[in-house]
Amino acid sequence: MTRLSTLLRLEAAETETAQDASLVSHFHLTERPLIFLPLNRSGTEATPLAVMLGTDPAHPHLLVAPPHGRPTTLLQELADHVLTYIDSFHNTERLPAKGKKPARERHTHAPQLLVANRKTITYTERLGRALRFTEPPPGHDPAHSVGRLGQWLTFFADHAEHPGSAFLLALTDLLTTRWITGQSRLEDEHLAALLAWIDPPPGTTGLRAALETENPQLPGPDGRLHRPAGPTTDPSFDTLELDPLLTAYDTAAAEGNTAAMARHTDRLNDLLHTYLRPTWDDAWRALGLLRTLPETPDTQRRWAADRDRFTAYRTYLTADGRPQPIKDDPVSAARRLARLELAQAAFDAHRALEDPFFMAERRTTGEALAGTVTHVDAHHTIPGTRGPRLRPRLTLHTTDPVRLDPGHLLAGPHNPRVHLAVRAITPQEQGTDLLLEVTTLTGTVNKPRSDSVPAVEDQLELTFAPEFFSRPPFPSRDNTPWTHGGPQHNHPAAALEETEKP
Repeated sequence: MTRLSTLLRLEAAETETAQDASLVSHFHLTERPLIFLPLNRSGTEATPLAVMLGTDPAHPHLLVAPPHGRPTTLLQELADHVLTYIDSFHNTERLPAKGKKPARERHTHAPQLLVANRKTITYTERLGRALRFTEPPPGHDPAHSVGRLGQWLTFFADHAEHPGSAFLLALTDLLTTRWITGQSRLEDEHLAALLAWIDPPPGTTGLRAALETENPQLPGPDGRLHRPAGPTTDPSFDTLELDPLLTAYDTAAAEGNTAAMARHTDRLNDLLHTYLRPTWDDAWRALGLLRTLPETPDTQRRWAADRDRFTAYRTYLTADGRPQPIKDDPVSAARRLARLELAQAAFDAHRALEDPFFMAERRTTGEALAGTVTHVDAHHTIPGTRGPRLRPRLTLHTTDPVRLDPGHLLAGPHNPRVHLAVRAITPQEQGTDLLLEVTTLTGTVNKPRSDSVPAVEDQLELTFAPEFFSRPPFPSRDNTPWTHGGPQHNHPAAALEETEKP
Protein backbone atom coordinates (compact mmCIF):
# COMPACT_ATOMS: atom_id res chain seq x y z
CA MET A 1 0.00 0.00 0.00
CA THR A 2 1.50 3.33 -1.08
CA ARG A 3 1.23 6.65 0.69
CA LEU A 4 -1.25 7.91 -1.88
CA SER A 5 -3.63 4.95 -1.56
CA THR A 6 -3.31 5.14 2.24
CA LEU A 7 -4.27 8.81 2.12
CA LEU A 8 -7.32 8.04 -0.02
CA ARG A 9 -8.34 5.20 2.31
CA LEU A 10 -8.16 7.57 5.29
CA GLU A 11 -10.19 10.15 3.40
CA ALA A 12 -12.79 7.52 2.51
CA ALA A 13 -13.03 6.49 6.16
CA GLU A 14 -13.48 10.10 7.26
CA THR A 15 -16.09 10.99 4.63
CA GLU A 16 -17.73 7.52 4.68
CA THR A 17 -17.59 7.60 0.87
CA ALA A 18 -15.44 5.60 -1.56
CA GLN A 19 -12.77 7.62 -3.35
CA ASP A 20 -11.89 7.51 -7.03
CA ALA A 21 -8.53 5.84 -7.65
CA SER A 22 -8.61 5.56 -11.44
CA LEU A 23 -10.70 6.56 -14.43
CA VAL A 24 -9.66 3.74 -16.79
CA SER A 25 -9.76 -0.05 -16.96
CA HIS A 26 -6.58 -2.08 -17.35
CA PHE A 27 -8.39 -5.39 -18.02
CA HIS A 28 -10.50 -6.39 -20.98
CA LEU A 29 -14.07 -7.42 -20.17
CA THR A 30 -15.63 -9.63 -22.82
CA GLU A 31 -19.16 -9.32 -24.11
CA ARG A 32 -20.12 -12.75 -22.73
CA PRO A 33 -18.15 -13.66 -19.60
CA LEU A 34 -19.02 -16.68 -17.47
CA ILE A 35 -19.89 -15.76 -13.89
CA PHE A 36 -18.61 -18.61 -11.68
CA LEU A 37 -19.69 -18.76 -8.01
CA PRO A 38 -18.68 -22.00 -6.24
CA LEU A 39 -19.44 -22.94 -2.65
CA ASN A 40 -17.22 -25.55 -1.05
CA ARG A 41 -18.34 -28.21 1.40
CA SER A 42 -17.08 -27.44 4.90
CA GLY A 43 -14.12 -29.51 6.08
CA THR A 44 -12.84 -30.36 2.59
CA GLU A 45 -10.29 -28.69 0.35
CA ALA A 46 -11.99 -28.93 -3.05
CA THR A 47 -15.41 -30.61 -2.83
CA PRO A 48 -18.12 -28.35 -4.24
CA LEU A 49 -21.38 -28.11 -2.32
CA ALA A 50 -23.02 -25.92 -4.97
CA VAL A 51 -22.11 -23.81 -7.98
CA MET A 52 -24.05 -20.97 -9.56
CA LEU A 53 -22.83 -20.03 -13.02
CA GLY A 54 -23.95 -18.67 -16.35
CA THR A 55 -23.70 -15.92 -18.93
CA ASP A 56 -27.22 -14.47 -18.58
CA PRO A 57 -27.92 -12.33 -15.49
CA ALA A 58 -31.61 -13.31 -15.58
CA HIS A 59 -31.03 -17.07 -15.86
CA PRO A 60 -28.38 -18.47 -13.51
CA HIS A 61 -27.69 -22.20 -13.45
CA LEU A 62 -27.57 -23.72 -9.97
CA LEU A 63 -25.78 -27.04 -9.52
CA VAL A 64 -26.14 -28.71 -6.11
CA ALA A 65 -24.32 -31.76 -4.78
CA PRO A 66 -26.28 -34.50 -3.00
CA PRO A 67 -26.52 -34.07 0.78
CA HIS A 68 -23.88 -36.78 1.26
CA GLY A 69 -21.41 -38.66 -0.88
CA ARG A 70 -19.20 -37.48 -3.71
CA PRO A 71 -20.56 -34.71 -5.96
CA THR A 72 -20.12 -36.84 -9.10
CA THR A 73 -23.26 -35.58 -10.82
CA LEU A 74 -22.52 -31.95 -9.94
CA LEU A 75 -18.99 -32.20 -11.37
CA GLN A 76 -20.20 -33.74 -14.63
CA GLU A 77 -22.89 -31.07 -14.99
CA LEU A 78 -20.28 -28.42 -14.22
CA ALA A 79 -18.00 -29.89 -16.87
CA ASP A 80 -20.84 -29.83 -19.40
CA HIS A 81 -21.63 -26.16 -18.70
CA VAL A 82 -18.06 -24.85 -18.62
CA LEU A 83 -16.77 -26.89 -21.56
CA THR A 84 -19.79 -26.00 -23.69
CA TYR A 85 -19.07 -22.35 -22.94
CA ILE A 86 -15.41 -22.77 -23.92
CA ASP A 87 -16.34 -24.68 -27.10
CA SER A 88 -18.58 -21.81 -28.19
CA PHE A 89 -15.44 -19.80 -29.03
CA HIS A 90 -14.48 -21.38 -32.34
CA ASN A 91 -14.06 -18.53 -34.84
CA THR A 92 -10.46 -17.86 -35.86
CA GLU A 93 -8.53 -15.31 -37.88
CA ARG A 94 -5.44 -15.74 -40.05
CA LEU A 95 -2.48 -13.63 -38.96
CA PRO A 96 0.32 -13.02 -41.49
CA ALA A 97 3.96 -13.65 -40.71
CA LYS A 98 5.61 -10.79 -38.86
CA GLY A 99 9.30 -10.67 -38.02
CA LYS A 100 10.28 -13.96 -36.42
CA LYS A 101 6.66 -15.01 -35.94
CA PRO A 102 5.29 -17.30 -38.69
CA ALA A 103 1.78 -16.97 -40.06
CA ARG A 104 -0.70 -18.50 -37.63
CA GLU A 105 -4.34 -18.91 -36.64
CA ARG A 106 -5.78 -17.11 -33.62
CA HIS A 107 -9.24 -17.16 -32.08
CA THR A 108 -11.17 -13.93 -32.52
CA HIS A 109 -12.67 -14.30 -29.04
CA ALA A 110 -11.78 -16.24 -25.91
CA PRO A 111 -13.54 -17.37 -22.71
CA GLN A 112 -13.41 -15.30 -19.55
CA LEU A 113 -14.34 -16.41 -16.04
CA LEU A 114 -15.38 -13.79 -13.48
CA VAL A 115 -15.47 -14.77 -9.80
CA ALA A 116 -16.52 -12.85 -6.72
CA ASN A 117 -13.18 -12.54 -4.91
CA ARG A 118 -9.55 -13.57 -4.88
CA LYS A 119 -10.16 -16.59 -2.64
CA THR A 120 -12.29 -18.07 -5.39
CA ILE A 121 -9.32 -17.87 -7.76
CA THR A 122 -7.31 -19.94 -5.28
CA TYR A 123 -10.21 -22.37 -4.98
CA THR A 124 -10.41 -22.66 -8.77
CA GLU A 125 -6.75 -23.70 -8.83
CA ARG A 126 -7.35 -26.31 -6.13
CA LEU A 127 -10.42 -27.66 -7.86
CA GLY A 128 -8.56 -27.92 -11.16
CA ARG A 129 -5.68 -29.70 -9.47
CA ALA A 130 -8.09 -32.17 -7.85
CA LEU A 131 -9.94 -32.94 -11.10
CA ARG A 132 -7.47 -32.85 -13.96
CA PHE A 133 -6.26 -36.44 -13.48
CA THR A 134 -9.80 -37.85 -13.35
CA GLU A 135 -10.23 -40.61 -15.92
CA PRO A 136 -13.42 -40.42 -18.02
CA PRO A 137 -15.90 -43.30 -17.67
CA PRO A 138 -15.76 -45.95 -20.42
CA GLY A 139 -17.37 -44.68 -23.59
CA HIS A 140 -17.44 -41.07 -22.40
CA ASP A 141 -16.01 -38.31 -24.60
CA PRO A 142 -12.74 -37.13 -22.98
CA ALA A 143 -13.30 -33.65 -24.47
CA HIS A 144 -16.33 -33.20 -22.18
CA SER A 145 -15.09 -35.06 -19.13
CA VAL A 146 -14.47 -33.95 -15.57
CA GLY A 147 -10.74 -34.41 -16.17
CA ARG A 148 -10.85 -31.97 -19.10
CA LEU A 149 -12.71 -29.49 -16.87
CA GLY A 150 -9.84 -29.79 -14.38
CA GLN A 151 -7.32 -29.05 -17.12
CA TRP A 152 -9.16 -25.91 -18.19
CA LEU A 153 -9.62 -24.70 -14.61
CA THR A 154 -5.88 -25.17 -14.08
CA PHE A 155 -5.22 -23.23 -17.28
CA PHE A 156 -7.37 -20.32 -16.08
CA ALA A 157 -5.89 -20.35 -12.57
CA ASP A 158 -2.31 -20.45 -13.89
CA HIS A 159 -2.95 -17.42 -16.08
CA ALA A 160 -4.62 -15.57 -13.22
CA GLU A 161 -1.09 -15.33 -11.78
CA HIS A 162 0.14 -13.72 -15.01
CA PRO A 163 -0.06 -9.93 -14.57
CA GLY A 164 -2.40 -8.34 -17.09
CA SER A 165 -4.08 -11.58 -18.17
CA ALA A 166 -7.89 -11.41 -18.28
CA PHE A 167 -8.87 -15.09 -18.45
CA LEU A 168 -9.85 -15.35 -14.77
CA LEU A 169 -10.58 -12.16 -12.83
CA ALA A 170 -11.86 -11.43 -9.33
CA LEU A 171 -14.50 -8.71 -9.30
CA THR A 172 -13.27 -7.37 -5.98
CA ASP A 173 -9.80 -6.85 -7.49
CA LEU A 174 -11.25 -4.98 -10.46
CA LEU A 175 -13.40 -2.76 -8.24
CA THR A 176 -10.59 -1.88 -5.83
CA THR A 177 -8.34 -0.73 -8.67
CA ARG A 178 -11.04 1.83 -9.52
CA TRP A 179 -12.34 2.81 -6.07
CA ILE A 180 -10.75 2.92 -2.60
CA THR A 181 -12.99 2.41 0.42
CA GLY A 182 -12.60 3.27 4.08
CA GLN A 183 -12.37 -0.38 5.15
CA SER A 184 -9.45 -2.79 5.17
CA ARG A 185 -8.34 -4.78 2.16
CA LEU A 186 -9.59 -7.94 3.86
CA GLU A 187 -13.06 -6.41 4.22
CA ASP A 188 -12.91 -5.37 0.56
CA GLU A 189 -13.04 -9.09 -0.31
CA HIS A 190 -16.72 -9.09 0.73
CA LEU A 191 -18.28 -8.22 -2.64
CA ALA A 192 -21.60 -7.00 -1.27
CA ALA A 193 -19.95 -4.73 1.31
CA LEU A 194 -17.54 -3.38 -1.32
CA LEU A 195 -20.44 -2.52 -3.62
CA ALA A 196 -22.25 -0.86 -0.73
CA TRP A 197 -19.26 1.45 -0.28
CA ILE A 198 -19.00 2.21 -3.99
CA ASP A 199 -22.68 2.54 -4.88
CA PRO A 200 -24.75 3.09 -1.71
CA PRO A 201 -28.53 3.62 -1.85
CA PRO A 202 -29.69 7.25 -1.99
CA GLY A 203 -29.78 8.98 1.37
CA THR A 204 -27.07 6.90 3.06
CA THR A 205 -23.29 6.74 3.11
CA GLY A 206 -21.02 3.96 1.93
CA LEU A 207 -20.00 3.08 5.47
CA ARG A 208 -23.57 2.74 6.76
CA ALA A 209 -24.64 0.71 3.74
CA ALA A 210 -21.65 -1.60 4.16
CA LEU A 211 -22.35 -2.15 7.87
CA GLU A 212 -25.95 -3.09 7.09
CA THR A 213 -24.84 -5.40 4.30
CA GLU A 214 -22.20 -7.20 6.39
CA ASN A 215 -24.70 -8.30 9.06
CA PRO A 216 -25.48 -11.92 8.14
CA GLN A 217 -28.63 -12.00 10.27
CA LEU A 218 -30.31 -8.81 9.01
CA PRO A 219 -31.38 -7.85 5.49
CA GLY A 220 -29.21 -5.30 3.74
CA PRO A 221 -30.35 -2.03 2.19
CA ASP A 222 -31.94 -3.99 -0.68
CA GLY A 223 -34.00 -6.13 1.73
CA ARG A 224 -31.98 -9.35 1.20
CA LEU A 225 -29.38 -11.23 3.24
CA HIS A 226 -25.91 -10.89 1.73
CA ARG A 227 -23.79 -13.83 2.82
CA PRO A 228 -20.04 -14.00 2.17
CA ALA A 229 -19.53 -14.67 -1.52
CA GLY A 230 -17.65 -17.94 -1.06
CA PRO A 231 -15.98 -20.21 -1.71
CA THR A 232 -16.43 -21.06 1.97
CA THR A 233 -19.86 -20.83 3.55
CA ASP A 234 -20.75 -18.51 6.40
CA PRO A 235 -20.31 -20.36 9.77
CA SER A 236 -23.63 -19.04 11.08
CA PHE A 237 -25.33 -20.34 7.96
CA ASP A 238 -23.74 -23.76 8.51
CA THR A 239 -24.80 -23.90 12.17
CA LEU A 240 -28.30 -22.48 11.96
CA GLU A 241 -29.53 -23.61 8.55
CA LEU A 242 -27.37 -26.07 6.61
CA ASP A 243 -26.38 -28.55 9.34
CA PRO A 244 -29.96 -29.02 10.70
CA LEU A 245 -31.18 -29.70 7.16
CA LEU A 246 -28.45 -32.27 6.52
CA THR A 247 -29.19 -33.92 9.88
CA ALA A 248 -32.88 -34.18 8.97
CA TYR A 249 -31.91 -35.76 5.65
CA ASP A 250 -29.68 -38.31 7.45
CA THR A 251 -32.55 -39.19 9.78
CA ALA A 252 -34.93 -39.71 6.87
CA ALA A 253 -32.32 -41.82 5.07
CA ALA A 254 -31.80 -43.99 8.15
CA GLU A 255 -35.57 -44.53 8.37
CA GLY A 256 -35.84 -45.26 4.65
CA ASN A 257 -38.31 -42.40 4.21
CA THR A 258 -37.75 -41.54 0.55
CA ALA A 259 -40.49 -38.90 0.49
CA ALA A 260 -38.84 -37.01 3.34
CA MET A 261 -35.44 -37.37 1.66
CA ALA A 262 -36.79 -35.84 -1.54
CA ARG A 263 -38.43 -33.05 0.43
CA HIS A 264 -35.18 -32.23 2.25
CA THR A 265 -33.26 -32.31 -1.04
CA ASP A 266 -35.66 -29.73 -2.49
CA ARG A 267 -35.26 -27.60 0.62
CA LEU A 268 -31.46 -27.82 0.23
CA ASN A 269 -31.70 -26.61 -3.37
CA ASP A 270 -33.91 -23.69 -2.32
CA LEU A 271 -31.62 -22.85 0.59
CA LEU A 272 -28.49 -22.72 -1.55
CA HIS A 273 -30.27 -20.73 -4.25
CA THR A 274 -31.29 -18.18 -1.62
CA TYR A 275 -27.68 -18.09 -0.39
CA LEU A 276 -26.06 -17.57 -3.78
CA ARG A 277 -28.60 -15.47 -5.68
CA PRO A 278 -27.72 -12.13 -3.97
CA THR A 279 -24.05 -12.69 -4.83
CA TRP A 280 -25.04 -13.53 -8.40
CA ASP A 281 -26.91 -10.22 -8.71
CA ASP A 282 -24.01 -8.38 -7.04
CA ALA A 283 -21.59 -9.85 -9.59
CA TRP A 284 -23.60 -8.51 -12.52
CA ARG A 285 -24.04 -5.19 -10.76
CA ALA A 286 -20.27 -4.95 -10.32
CA LEU A 287 -19.75 -5.85 -13.97
CA GLY A 288 -22.12 -3.05 -14.98
CA LEU A 289 -20.12 -0.52 -12.97
CA LEU A 290 -16.84 -1.73 -14.46
CA ARG A 291 -18.13 -1.55 -18.02
CA THR A 292 -18.49 2.22 -17.68
CA LEU A 293 -14.70 2.59 -17.62
CA PRO A 294 -12.80 3.06 -20.88
CA GLU A 295 -10.14 0.46 -21.59
CA THR A 296 -6.54 1.60 -22.01
CA PRO A 297 -4.81 1.03 -25.38
CA ASP A 298 -2.49 -1.65 -23.97
CA THR A 299 -5.48 -3.65 -22.74
CA GLN A 300 -6.27 -4.82 -26.26
CA ARG A 301 -2.66 -5.87 -26.83
CA ARG A 302 -2.71 -8.02 -23.70
CA TRP A 303 -6.08 -9.53 -24.62
CA ALA A 304 -4.68 -10.43 -28.04
CA ALA A 305 -1.85 -12.22 -26.21
CA ASP A 306 -4.46 -14.05 -24.13
CA ARG A 307 -6.22 -15.16 -27.30
CA ASP A 308 -2.89 -16.48 -28.60
CA ARG A 309 -2.47 -18.51 -25.41
CA PHE A 310 -6.04 -19.81 -25.62
CA THR A 311 -5.48 -20.89 -29.22
CA ALA A 312 -2.20 -22.60 -28.36
CA TYR A 313 -3.65 -24.51 -25.40
CA ARG A 314 -6.73 -25.58 -27.31
CA THR A 315 -4.47 -26.88 -30.08
CA TYR A 316 -2.38 -28.74 -27.49
CA LEU A 317 -5.45 -30.43 -26.00
CA THR A 318 -6.55 -31.55 -29.44
CA ALA A 319 -3.12 -32.91 -30.38
CA ASP A 320 -1.92 -34.29 -27.04
CA GLY A 321 -4.39 -33.81 -24.22
CA ARG A 322 -2.22 -34.84 -21.28
CA PRO A 323 -2.93 -32.89 -18.06
CA GLN A 324 -0.49 -30.46 -16.53
CA PRO A 325 2.11 -32.08 -14.22
CA ILE A 326 1.55 -32.16 -10.48
CA LYS A 327 4.43 -29.74 -10.02
CA ASP A 328 7.02 -28.05 -12.24
CA ASP A 329 10.58 -29.29 -12.37
CA PRO A 330 13.15 -26.79 -11.01
CA VAL A 331 14.11 -25.38 -14.42
CA SER A 332 10.51 -24.89 -15.52
CA ALA A 333 9.64 -23.29 -12.17
CA ALA A 334 12.56 -20.85 -12.47
CA ARG A 335 11.62 -19.92 -16.02
CA ARG A 336 7.98 -19.43 -15.03
CA LEU A 337 8.97 -17.21 -12.11
CA ALA A 338 11.16 -15.12 -14.42
CA ARG A 339 8.28 -14.74 -16.89
CA LEU A 340 5.92 -13.62 -14.13
CA GLU A 341 8.40 -11.09 -12.74
CA LEU A 342 9.04 -9.70 -16.22
CA ALA A 343 5.31 -9.50 -16.97
CA GLN A 344 4.63 -7.74 -13.65
CA ALA A 345 7.30 -5.11 -14.27
CA ALA A 346 6.13 -4.44 -17.84
CA PHE A 347 2.45 -4.37 -16.75
CA ASP A 348 3.18 -1.84 -14.01
CA ALA A 349 5.11 0.31 -16.47
CA HIS A 350 2.24 0.29 -18.98
CA ARG A 351 -0.26 1.13 -16.22
CA ALA A 352 1.82 4.11 -15.15
CA LEU A 353 2.01 5.41 -18.72
CA GLU A 354 -1.76 5.12 -19.19
CA ASP A 355 -3.12 5.95 -15.72
CA PRO A 356 -2.24 9.25 -13.96
CA PHE A 357 -3.18 7.83 -10.55
CA PHE A 358 -0.85 4.87 -10.90
CA MET A 359 1.91 7.17 -12.13
CA ALA A 360 1.41 9.27 -9.00
CA GLU A 361 1.62 6.15 -6.85
CA ARG A 362 4.94 5.20 -8.44
CA ARG A 363 6.26 8.68 -7.79
CA THR A 364 5.74 8.15 -4.05
CA THR A 365 7.87 4.98 -4.19
CA GLY A 366 10.65 6.37 -6.41
CA GLU A 367 9.69 4.21 -9.40
CA ALA A 368 8.65 7.33 -11.33
CA LEU A 369 9.47 11.01 -11.15
CA ALA A 370 8.38 14.39 -12.47
CA GLY A 371 10.56 17.35 -13.23
CA THR A 372 11.35 20.36 -15.40
CA VAL A 373 13.63 20.36 -18.42
CA THR A 374 16.41 22.87 -17.74
CA HIS A 375 18.74 22.28 -20.70
CA VAL A 376 18.52 20.63 -24.13
CA ASP A 377 21.26 19.60 -26.57
CA ALA A 378 19.21 18.61 -29.60
CA HIS A 379 22.28 17.98 -31.79
CA HIS A 380 24.27 15.64 -29.55
CA THR A 381 25.69 12.64 -31.43
CA ILE A 382 27.49 9.41 -30.63
CA PRO A 383 29.86 7.40 -32.86
CA GLY A 384 28.25 4.85 -35.15
CA THR A 385 29.41 2.24 -37.65
CA ARG A 386 28.20 4.39 -40.55
CA GLY A 387 28.92 7.79 -39.09
CA PRO A 388 27.61 9.86 -36.18
CA ARG A 389 24.24 8.89 -34.74
CA LEU A 390 21.89 11.55 -33.40
CA ARG A 391 21.22 11.15 -29.69
CA PRO A 392 19.73 14.37 -28.25
CA ARG A 393 20.38 14.98 -24.56
CA LEU A 394 18.51 16.97 -21.96
CA THR A 395 18.80 17.78 -18.27
CA LEU A 396 15.78 17.19 -16.06
CA HIS A 397 15.57 18.71 -12.57
CA THR A 398 13.34 16.90 -10.09
CA THR A 399 12.54 17.16 -6.40
CA ASP A 400 11.02 13.66 -6.32
CA PRO A 401 12.92 10.78 -4.70
CA VAL A 402 15.22 9.20 -7.29
CA ARG A 403 15.87 5.48 -7.20
CA LEU A 404 17.44 5.07 -10.60
CA ASP A 405 20.83 4.04 -11.92
CA PRO A 406 22.68 5.08 -15.07
CA GLY A 407 21.52 2.92 -17.95
CA HIS A 408 17.89 2.70 -16.87
CA LEU A 409 15.46 3.33 -19.70
CA LEU A 410 12.55 5.72 -19.08
CA ALA A 411 9.39 6.76 -20.92
CA GLY A 412 6.57 9.20 -20.28
CA PRO A 413 2.87 9.62 -21.06
CA HIS A 414 3.68 12.57 -23.33
CA ASN A 415 4.99 10.04 -25.89
CA PRO A 416 5.47 6.46 -24.64
CA ARG A 417 7.40 5.53 -27.80
CA VAL A 418 10.18 8.01 -26.96
CA HIS A 419 12.71 6.35 -24.65
CA LEU A 420 15.20 8.25 -22.56
CA ALA A 421 18.28 6.55 -21.12
CA VAL A 422 19.70 7.79 -17.84
CA ARG A 423 23.33 8.85 -18.43
CA ALA A 424 24.17 10.67 -15.20
CA ILE A 425 22.55 11.48 -11.84
CA THR A 426 23.77 14.60 -10.00
CA PRO A 427 22.38 15.45 -6.53
CA GLN A 428 21.74 19.15 -5.95
CA GLU A 429 20.89 21.18 -2.87
CA GLN A 430 17.26 21.36 -3.98
CA GLY A 431 16.56 18.04 -5.69
CA THR A 432 18.42 16.07 -8.36
CA ASP A 433 19.55 16.67 -11.95
CA LEU A 434 19.27 13.79 -14.41
CA LEU A 435 21.14 13.75 -17.69
CA LEU A 436 18.88 11.91 -20.16
CA GLU A 437 19.58 10.75 -23.71
CA VAL A 438 16.82 10.20 -26.28
CA THR A 439 17.34 6.75 -27.83
CA THR A 440 14.27 6.28 -30.07
CA LEU A 441 12.51 8.30 -32.75
CA THR A 442 15.44 10.70 -33.00
CA GLY A 443 15.69 10.86 -36.77
CA THR A 444 19.10 11.32 -38.41
CA VAL A 445 21.76 13.99 -38.19
CA ASN A 446 20.51 15.46 -41.47
CA LYS A 447 16.80 14.97 -40.72
CA PRO A 448 16.28 15.25 -36.96
CA ARG A 449 12.85 14.76 -35.40
CA SER A 450 12.07 17.70 -33.17
CA ASP A 451 8.81 16.17 -31.84
CA SER A 452 10.75 13.58 -29.82
CA VAL A 453 12.91 16.13 -27.98
CA PRO A 454 11.28 18.10 -25.11
CA ALA A 455 11.88 21.82 -24.90
CA VAL A 456 13.33 23.82 -22.03
CA GLU A 457 10.74 24.46 -19.29
CA ASP A 458 8.67 21.44 -20.35
CA GLN A 459 7.22 19.43 -17.47
CA LEU A 460 7.83 15.67 -17.80
CA GLU A 461 6.61 12.63 -15.92
CA LEU A 462 8.79 9.57 -16.44
CA THR A 463 8.81 5.95 -15.33
CA PHE A 464 10.52 2.77 -16.48
CA ALA A 465 9.88 2.01 -20.14
CA PRO A 466 8.15 -1.39 -20.54
CA GLU A 467 10.85 -2.39 -23.03
CA PHE A 468 13.54 -1.89 -20.37
CA PHE A 469 12.69 -5.18 -18.72
CA SER A 470 14.08 -8.31 -20.32
CA ARG A 471 14.08 -11.98 -19.43
CA PRO A 472 17.29 -13.10 -17.72
CA PRO A 473 19.37 -15.68 -19.58
CA PHE A 474 19.04 -19.28 -18.47
CA PRO A 475 21.64 -21.98 -19.05
CA SER A 476 20.81 -24.85 -21.33
CA ARG A 477 19.66 -28.04 -19.66
CA ASP A 478 23.09 -29.60 -20.27
CA ASN A 479 24.72 -26.76 -18.33
CA THR A 480 22.17 -26.77 -15.51
CA PRO A 481 23.37 -28.21 -12.16
CA TRP A 482 22.15 -31.71 -11.52
CA THR A 483 20.45 -30.50 -8.32
CA HIS A 484 18.16 -28.35 -10.46
CA GLY A 485 17.18 -30.79 -13.18
CA GLY A 486 20.35 -30.93 -15.26
CA PRO A 487 22.24 -34.07 -16.28
CA GLN A 488 23.47 -36.16 -13.37
CA HIS A 489 26.21 -38.27 -14.95
CA ASN A 490 28.95 -35.65 -14.44
CA HIS A 491 28.40 -35.14 -10.73
CA PRO A 492 30.35 -37.32 -8.24
CA ALA A 493 27.38 -37.77 -5.91
CA ALA A 494 25.15 -38.82 -8.78
CA ALA A 495 27.83 -41.17 -10.11
CA LEU A 496 28.20 -42.72 -6.64
CA GLU A 497 24.46 -43.33 -6.52
CA GLU A 498 24.66 -45.11 -9.87
CA THR A 499 27.51 -47.41 -8.71
CA GLU A 500 25.66 -48.31 -5.53
CA LYS A 501 22.57 -49.48 -7.37
CA PRO A 502 22.19 -53.32 -7.22
